[in-house]
Amino acid sequence: MNRLVVLLDFSPYTPTQLRLACSWQEIFNLDLVFVHKMDGIAPTLPISNKKEINEIIEFNKKESNTKFLKCLEEGALSPDSNKTSFEAVSSQLAHFLEGFLKPNDIVLLGLKGTGFLKKILIGSTATTLINHLNHLIIAVPHTIDNTVPRKLVLSCQEKHPVNETALDAILKTVGKEIKEIELLTIIENKKELESSNQYLEQMRSKLGGGYKYKISIYENKDAFGEIKMRFSKCLDDFIVLQKGSRNLDDKLFRRFFINDLIHDGNTPLIILPTPD
Repeated sequence: MNRLVVLLDFSPYTPTQLRLACSWQEIFNLDLVFVHKMDGIAPTLPISNKKEINEIIEFNKKESNTKFLKCLEEGALSPDSNKTSFEAVSSQLAHFLEGFLKPNDIVLLGLKGTGFLKKILIGSTATTLINHLNHLIIAVPHTIDNTVPRKLVLSCQEKHPVNETALDAILKTVGKEIKEIELLTIIENKKELESSNQYLEQMRSKLGGGYKYKISIYENKDAFGEIKMRFSKCLDDFIVLQKGSRNLDDKLFRRFFINDLIHDGNTPLIILPTPD
């Protein structure tokens, strides 16, 4: 059974994540694991006083669980108790997840719109986790209305081939609700048009029947602005992005397309891990 591991911070974004998770459990029969990173303990106790520190951690875990149950109640949500668990952790989140996640797990996190200065100075938790973890990751804004994806927009680049195994895994999970798949790429000049179109056609043939297809090819730097403007009007389309062998924010394509979409926080994203 695949697990959907949902990262919660009890912010205004939490209700959206809870609705999506409960919908996916009901429709796609997933196990749910909700994970909350607790605030750090203030350094007022001697580091040697492990007993008191452990007591504080246990108290905070109980408080976190109470908050979680309250959020479910306020959202009138009732996940299957036999397939749902809650974890409150005190350790660094990325480190915890490295040891906790199973190979077939899908991670769900919230996207928060981040101002320009903040994004330049300190980045974002979403970008950090996506760069650090090599798992399927779903990242959703709180503005999303349709928590079950009906359309996937698969961003393909011939130079960075799609992880077909991971793509197949997400289609096996949510594919029965998908009506349309759009294959999208960005080219630098018309010399790349023919080979890019051939690559997209190959991807379409591999994905097989059962879906309506559309191919979109954007040219030159203006493409980034056009794509962002377009998706600002299609808030429920899930964009599927391939994580590169390096960080998401390295080259032109990643820096101005993927990274900006993450920081803008208005577009639902599915991040495919790098191939083994």
